[in-house]
Amino acid sequence: MSELSESGSINSSNYNSLSAGSPLPLQEIFNGAETKCQSHYLQSRINTNYEQVKQQLKESAEKKNSSKIYSSLQHLTYYKVEKDLLETILRIIDITDDKKTLRLAYYFLGEISQFKHLINNSTEIKNITTIFNKEMQHKDISRKVVSLKTTASVAPNDVLIDANILDVISGILRKVGEDPDKTQKKKGFFTRATTDLGRERSLLQYSCFVACRNRYKNNPSLFMPIVEGIKCVDPVGARHAVSLTLNYALENPSTVAATTKRFIPLLKANKGKEAVYLVDPFARRNFIKLCGHLAATPSPIGNVITMDNKDFFQSLCQSVMDAHLSVAFYAINVLSRFSWPTLESAHIDAIQFDSELPHFESLAFQTSLIVGICNKMRIGFNTYSIGAYSNYSMQHGHHHHLHHYHQGGSGTVGGSVPSSSSSSSSSSSSSSSNLTTSAISSGSSSNSSMSNQQLLLVQQQQQQLLHQQSNPFLHLACKLISVLSQSYVKYSYPKDSTTQQPIIGDWSFDEKQYQHQSVYPYHHNLSPFTGLPNPISNINNNNTKDQSTSSSSTTTTTTTSTSTTSNSIHPFSNLTPLILNLLNISPSISIRIQALKALVWLCPSNLDQSKLYLETFRSQLRDPYHPTHLFKELFLELYKRIIATPILSPMILELVYDWIDIIPTKCDTSLICEIWKTIVEFGKVFANEKLLASIFKILDRIVHPDFRVVAMEIQKDIIKFLGEYSNQITFEQLSRFEHCKSRSGSNQQQHLSNMSLNSIIQRLQQYSIFSPWQIRLESIDSLAKIAFQSSTIVKVNIYNFLTLIPNESHGWTTVKSNTSIIVNTLDQLLTCRAKWLPLFKSSDLSQNQIKDLKNDHTNLCLQVGLFFDQLSFDYLPLGIESKKYLGSK
Repeated sequence: MSELSESGSINSSNYNSLSAGSPLPLQEIFNGAETKCQSHYLQSRINTNYEQVKQQLKESAEKKNSSKIYSSLQHLTYYKVEKDLLETILRIIDITDDKKTLRLAYYFLGEISQFKHLINNSTEIKNITTIFNKEMQHKDISRKVVSLKTTASVAPNDVLIDANILDVISGILRKVGEDPDKTQKKKGFFTRATTDLGRERSLLQYSCFVACRNRYKNNPSLFMPIVEGIKCVDPVGARHAVSLTLNYALENPSTVAATTKRFIPLLKANKGKEAVYLVDPFARRNFIKLCGHLAATPSPIGNVITMDNKDFFQSLCQSVMDAHLSVAFYAINVLSRFSWPTLESAHIDAIQFDSELPHFESLAFQTSLIVGICNKMRIGFNTYSIGAYSNYSMQHGHHHHLHHYHQGGSGTVGGSVPSSSSSSSSSSSSSSSNLTTSAISSGSSSNSSMSNQQLLLVQQQQQQLLHQQSNPFLHLACKLISVLSQSYVKYSYPKDSTTQQPIIGDWSFDEKQYQHQSVYPYHHNLSPFTGLPNPISNINNNNTKDQSTSSSSTTTTTTTSTSTTSNSIHPFSNLTPLILNLLNISPSISIRIQALKALVWLCPSNLDQSKLYLETFRSQLRDPYHPTHLFKELFLELYKRIIATPILSPMILELVYDWIDIIPTKCDTSLICEIWKTIVEFGKVFANEKLLASIFKILDRIVHPDFRVVAMEIQKDIIKFLGEYSNQITFEQLSRFEHCKSRSGSNQQQHLSNMSLNSIIQRLQQYSIFSPWQIRLESIDSLAKIAFQSSTIVKVNIYNFLTLIPNESHGWTTVKSNTSIIVNTLDQLLTCRAKWLPLFKSSDLSQNQIKDLKNDHTNLCLQVGLFFDQLSFDYLPLGIESKKYLGSK
């Protein structure tokens, strides 16, 4: 067996004696964990250990042997360095001029920065300061840059060191002998780099900004030089300057806004002056983040766009036209944080072609911001969906799918016709495929020795590279469409004038009229070929308008608001075919999830026009390869949608049924119960009736024998939900009945509610007798919960059922003990109710009677509370008549 050396490494000779499958002893493994080597395998293959390398490095530094110093530093790369090497590394930097050696030395000095809190020796601090001052006087500009960046990270927090580094930074960012409070605004100081001196100055400025980010983020004395550093000609230096300016803006946004407004590109007031055109895409993204923060800064009149921050907001709008898609989408991401009225009223100014603006696309006329965002999205989809399509074709048969796509095959889920943009995307894919085919044929003619298999491998590698580039963009694009559509839907959906909550709306629609309407994959009144309004939709709209004109003046505000919302065009509806196309061509589950989330918010807030989206979601449920978390994400987004637009609840109830019926093994009943609970909280009779009908449809469905166990677990959760919320669904609550007595039609509402409650009770009673013992136990508990929260008539009904139910055959003994507890509790409830009801009606109770009443109330609440996760604090087991006595002292 192999043995460990004294330093904790495994000797290579002994290690090679082990067989390939023989494991190392546990003691050796634990001892090997103590080595400082970055890799145990590498440690087993080298002849030295950390202590030996460290000793060799010290000896080589004392002897000033350059070759041995370099080789020792190379061996040191296998290990994790510690603070005790600080003196040696500083000595190497002092004595050597070899760039390779200096590169490794500064690398290890940067690694030692993690121990800066342990550097408290005055000698070490003095050595760091001495080496830093010497390096800053060196004629080699690269040594100055590396020394400033590294020293700012490794030097401890000492007053003398801080003052020394600040003096060096101030000397670089300001002209020598100039007033320190005066900004260096001399023309060309940050922008001119045509000479060697200018290039060296820009590199030093870059190192100053990096040092400030590592050590002095918000130093007041460096504020103006750092803000002016946005004009730094070094792209990375400008990037760090913008990041430092953002840190200042987090503390003092008004001062930063007044100082940086002159740098905004494409601003008419800055044209020909100090406008900064950042070359680095990351610098532009940082500047967009800075503008987003300054534009969103609350003003004295609220968080709105004012004269002070409108220029920064307009800069965000102009950044949507950035030629770099990642920068443009970052701008859209920042814009999505603003309110929908602000985005709807915004615009993008015309952009003329300029040689100084190569990273901005030209725009002939002023256009709406929403239109500009849609156009940018469309360009991105047409660019990157080819990669996703190529990867999908590579996995599922390229030629067959492409032929089917161009022969009129379904380009979207649900059998709808592909849109023009989808066709352009597929044609682009076809053209790239033709180019590849021609390249293959020419390659085969010029070099016959290369096999077709090798050419196919190269083609697949190219497609894989394009697919890897398309995944992040498509993911972000779908996410942004979802966020922007959500903002629009929440703003445009009508609200109740009193509570400012979304209206429930009318959940009924004409099925016959719906079957004759044309449904398109992105909106109800746009043609998929021309993008013009659909004549059928216009006729229907005109008919609706005529009917609304001839209707009586007593039409409710709710109906008018609902019809207005349903006829409004979704601003991002033209992007829907591109999203639908992703469900066909993208094999990525994450992209599918984001595409489905976007479709949830692109769906019109109208039951007549949401049929296509219903079929799209239903088709995803039928895909056997989709993982469980995809459906959870989809229904979680649908849950958020019905909170924002309750009008779509019937569609989601249908999808819930399909989720349970098609893939019961992948459904989440806790999420389903939350959706049902939200519908119950609407407090509408028609909503509860549709919910109860959907639940009964699920319980009455035919279950395949293979899913019998899973279906039983789902049935248990549904029965538990009915036990907890049946009283709210059927309005079987004493307080509500009492509140309804003064209203007209209250008797009819109570009658309907009692019919619904009777249906629930009869089903639970049936399950309590003829189902497996697990379902029986859950049904008995649900009946008990209903009885505890219902009127006396319901209590007596359930009490009689539980006392007369058979309990000696076919496994009833498993729930006998639970039933006896419920029967005993109900018996006490009915007995106490019969005892106190005559006293409530006769006269006021005495103090002793009130005390006894409170004792009975407390005992009954404790017993009933055993059946609930959290019993309501206003629960009155003895009836609502006891409320006035329980509230008195």
